[in-house]
Parts: sequence; C-alpha cells; structure tokens
Amino acid sequence: MRQAVLSGRTEGLRPSQRRRLERLAHRRHPPDVVAERLALQRLAEESRELELPLTLVLDGRGLCRLLWIGPLEQAGRPAERLGGSPRRRGGSCRLITCAGAGRGGAPPPGEQEGIVALDLEPEFWLRFPWKAAPGGDWPAALWLPAARGEQAWQCKESGLLFDLCDRDPVLIATAEDQPPPPAAAAGSTGAERVVLLTLTSGDAGRNRERLAELEGLVRSAGARPVGVIEQRRSGDSPQTIWGEGKLREAALEARRLGADLVVTDRELTPVQGRNLERLLDLPVTDRSELILDIFAQRAASAAGRLQVELAQLRYRLPRLSGRGRSLSRQGGGIGTRGPGETQLEKDRRAIARRIERLQREVRRLGEHRARLRQGRRDHTRLALVGYTNAGKSSLLNALGRAGEAGAVLAENKLFATLDPTTRRVDLPDPEGGPPLSLLVTDTVGFIRELPPQLIEAFRSTFEEALDADGLLLVVDLADPAWPEQLAAVRSILSSLEARVPCRVIGNQIDRCPAGELERARALEPDMLFVSATGDLGLQNLRRELRNWPSPTGARAVPTSFA
Repeated sequence: MRQAVLSGRTEGLRPSQRRRLERLAHRRHPPDVVAERLALQRLAEESRELELPLTLVLDGRGLCRLLWIGPLEQAGRPAERLGGSPRRRGGSCRLITCAGAGRGGAPPPGEQEGIVALDLEPEFWLRFPWKAAPGGDWPAALWLPAARGEQAWQCKESGLLFDLCDRDPVLIATAEDQPPPPAAAAGSTGAERVVLLTLTSGDAGRNRERLAELEGLVRSAGARPVGVIEQRRSGDSPQTIWGEGKLREAALEARRLGADLVVTDRELTPVQGRNLERLLDLPVTDRSELILDIFAQRAASAAGRLQVELAQLRYRLPRLSGRGRSLSRQGGGIGTRGPGETQLEKDRRAIARRIERLQREVRRLGEHRARLRQGRRDHTRLALVGYTNAGKSSLLNALGRAGEAGAVLAENKLFATLDPTTRRVDLPDPEGGPPLSLLVTDTVGFIRELPPQLIEAFRSTFEEALDADGLLLVVDLADPAWPEQLAAVRSILSSLEARVPCRVIGNQIDRCPAGELERARALEPDMLFVSATGDLGLQNLRRELRNWPSPTGARAVPTSFA
C-alpha cells in the first residue's frame, strides 16, 4: 500500500521526473538513523534539476508520508496532506529539506516556512543544500523547535551531511533543550485550544476586565484559552487591525501552544477575517461569532433555535468567500455573458430565502408573545434585565420560592437563559391582608457590544422587557466591573427605546468585597441590596415591589438612563 503523498508544484513535471520522485517518496529509511545517505543524494539531485526546494516528512518508522515540491510555506496546513492513517504513522515525525545552492553553508529556515513546519510537530529538521562545497564537504544543520523567542527554530548542530544523517533520532529528540510537543501540553480533555488576540488601551484595569470577559466567553463556548497576544496601537490597520509583526508572533505562539483557533476581541469585517486567516494560517473567529456560537449551544426551545439561526445566517451572509456580485451572470450587456450562475450566487440566494422564511416565523413568534402579554394586562408585570450571569434567574427562583420542579435554570455560566420565562410572585401583606400577585419575567442577558444580528433576531424576546410595567436591573456586586456592565445594559436598553420605570438591584452582597456596598450607594443611591442564593435582603425587596405603580399608572423614562 502506498503511504507517501507527492504534492506541491507537481504541474509541469515530466513523466520521468514524476517517477523518480515517487520512487524517492516510497523509499523506506532505517529507523535508527536520521535518513539514508543514498536517498539524500538523490533528493539533492532532483532538487538541483528542478531548482526547487524538496522536503521529506518521515514518520517514526522511517516511512515517507509526504514529499513536498517547492517552498514549504506554500503548503498551507501540511499535516492535512500526510498520507496514511495516524495510527500507522508511528507518532512523531522528522523533516528533511534540500534547498539552495549551499553558498555559506546549510540554508536556515525562513520565517513563514518555519511557522508552517511547526504544524507538523516534528522532533527535528535536517536541512542541507543541493550540492557540496568546493572542497567536497557537504554542509548541513539540525534544527529544533524553539521553546521561546522570536524565532520558530534554533540550530542544534551544524556539520557534514553524512555525519548528521547517521545520528540516532532518539538521542536528538531527547535533547535537554528540546521543548515538549504541543500535543503533550494539550492534555486529554479534548477541548478546543484557543489563542486570544486583543488590542489594548492605556487603561490597564479596563484591559484586564475585557480580557477576563473574553476568556469567559471562550470557556462558555466549550473551548480552552491557552494564550494571549496583546498589542497596543494608536490606530487600526484597515486590512488586518493588528500589525504584521504581531500577527507573525501570534502565528508562532499558536503553534507552540498547539492552538486550533484564534479568537479576536472585536468584530472583523469579511476582508479582515480572510486576511487574518491567510497570515495566521489558522481559523479565526471574532467576538460576535463567538457569542453567536454560545447562543446556538444554549438554545433549547424551538423559538430559541429559530432566533439563533436567523442571527447566524445574517452574520454569515456577507462573509461567504468569493468575489460576490462580480461573479453574477444574470444581467445583460458586456461582461455579463458567460457560464451562468456561480455556486457562490446559489449559496447567497439559498441563504436569503432561508432568512426570509425565518423572519416570517420570528414575526409570528412576536405576535404570539404579544397575545400572551395582552392576557396579562390585569397584573403588574416586571422584567428582570441585566448583564449576563448577574443572577437574574437565581433571583426569580428566590422571589417565587420555586421548588426543583418549577425552578428556572440558573447556572454559573454566560447566557444560560435565552427564552423568557414568566413566574407569578406572591407578595405577602405586612398587615395580614391578601397577598399581592406580580408577574416577573426572566429575560436573556446582555453583554457589552452585543452583536446587532442578535438584537434584531431576539427583538421579540426583548419586547418582553420593553412591554413590562417596570424593569428590575440586576447587577453582580461581586464583579468589580459592575459599573461598566450597568452602563452597557442601560445603553442597550436606551437603543431599544425602553420607556418604563427602572430599579437597580445589587446582587451577591454576601460575596462582594468589603466597601463595595458604600461604593454602590454612592453611585446608585436607590439601589436595593440582595443575595439571591444567600436569602439576604429578599424581604425588603418584596416590600418595595408591593409599592410598585399599578399597570394603569403613568410610565416615565427612568432618570438613570441619562
């Protein structure tokens, strides 16, 4: 069975050249040496005749899995081109490259070439020119992956080719300065490994808060952040946002950490996303797409899945790869006659039809929820709003004294609740009269710079809060960034044109730092303090809710929105 793959610049090869390269690729090397001498000589002959670099990828058993013709940086993701199954490859691999005429010794790996080579996770890299020096000596060098620094590889030893190729690979791979392979650092959790790419400002505290929020989003999506690349820039580059030098550093660090994905802390345009993927040679996801992915995982009901799908399609439609409208052949005149409709155009039209259908279903969903709200006009209706993971669901369970059967899902993770849930809350009369019943609705959590596609798709859900008689704005006092989160929630509510009375509820008073209550009173004098999980302050909150204006009362714009 043929295990080797011949790839790269194969077009234009003569049949005799292809046959020789295939024989070279299917040659087996002794497992106790770096490579066979005769095979290296023939590799040099072919490289000199083609005037192109040639790279062999050998597995642990000495079998060639890939022979790449041309510069290795053009291989993209070479690990995806390897022949044979992973079980039959024998685990580790080693690289052998013949490149250049050899003036001045063995050629060092190029910057991009070295980053691409790290994708294969090789133990070492033997590099030599395609002809010997004038004195007959054939220079070569052994390179090891660099554990740190700006360079991807470090030269372990330079010498003669035949001396280096006779070395024991096990002794080279177990050198003291050899870094552990990325796969060993990945562990057995199977979670996707993510490198965070961020832009920072001069405010160190704000930078830490934003980074912590991005790490929380990554963990909520089921991935594992393994590294952070930060850059402080006075002005964004319109093509990539980050500078090319910083992107090369990010690409190298991602290989060292064994990362599968790069996540940025800001939304990318379609062009910027493609440019970053080209320069990093890794999949790139921006913050908006990450939030959409979390929403897709959390959507448990048909209504939630419907709204999430609509938001995702609106996000992806302008990001379909291709030349867009310039590929169209549906018009008339010069430049429009050709092979007909392209696949990109078909995809765009299919997505547009799906979006139209989802919009109709979302409108029907909004009409259904409006009818439900109409039937509750006789009750005072309050809505719990706030930053994600502020404790809104826990507060609803505490107010309604819900048992396990009727409790709303309350978990310590972002966006645990997507669908609005309404519960009746009975407030006892302190004078012994009949209790007062309120309808309290738990709504989806907000977050800073919420993607506009989500706001539009979940408008029918947000209307549950906008049409209420009042808003209970919940903040987590245990989070030092609660003032910024409160401002973000008010900004979103203002953009939704909320015009109902609002009262701020400070949650987690049993877990907040000392002095936080005084800070909260200074910033929000009318704030009510509770602990939903610690059953603190709930009696006072119930007394305040009894005095809430009736449904027929006048609705005023809260002064706290200013």
